[in-house]
Amino acid sequence: MVGVKAIANDAEFQSELSAAGSRLVVAKFTMRGPTASAPWYWSIRTLFRKKRNMDLMPFVNKAGCECLNESDENGFDNCLRKDSSYLESDCDEQLLITVAFNQPVKLYSMKFHGPDNGQGPKYIKMFINLPRSMDFEEAERSEPTQALGLSPDDIKEDSIIQLRYVKFQNVNSVTLFVQSNQGDEETTRITYFTFIGTPVQATNMNDFKRVVGKKGESH
Repeated sequence: MVGVKAIANDAEFQSELSAAGSRLVVAKFTMRGPTASAPWYWSIRTLFRKKRNMDLMPFVNKAGCECLNESDENGFDNCLRKDSSYLESDCDEQLLITVAFNQPVKLYSMKFHGPDNGQGPKYIKMFINLPRSMDFEEAERSEPTQALGLSPDDIKEDSIIQLRYVKFQNVNSVTLFVQSNQGDEETTRITYFTFIGTPVQATNMNDFKRVVGKKGESH
């Protein structure tokens, strides 16, 4: 049947749900054995949590973004769209990218695409909610929120990189320090990247109307 895929394990299940983004996913679970109910319930919870995940590019505040060591010819904006353009570093292989969001978000995974000629990104340090911009020296010595070691398969167009979800629950900005590339080339190229997750639904108490009494009265 067209559109139906058999999933053999949880890793494949998570990858497929992340790839679906905000599209509807229908899953049929086949249980075997007396202990099958536990993973089935866990999978149902996972399904309903992850189906809300979406591509967060519409929530990126481009005016608040920054990229250090970008080349003049192939700048940062190129890697925010899916076309033949790309972001390329300038004087060496390193890049320091800050992505700002227009509201707090939760990050579940990301896509980080690069070419297969050795210039694709390899080692990346991620920082969130920095109070100010950092420089390359500070990025080198600072402990990241998460460190990524990407393989050539991780930067292919159909790949998704899982993040430590519990560490990315209330994110206003992400700083990405690209330390090196796949082939120790002179410059690094990023063809596209985006984050997958969901906006934080903040409750504004001012939206609630008082039903009884006046402001300041106790009940």
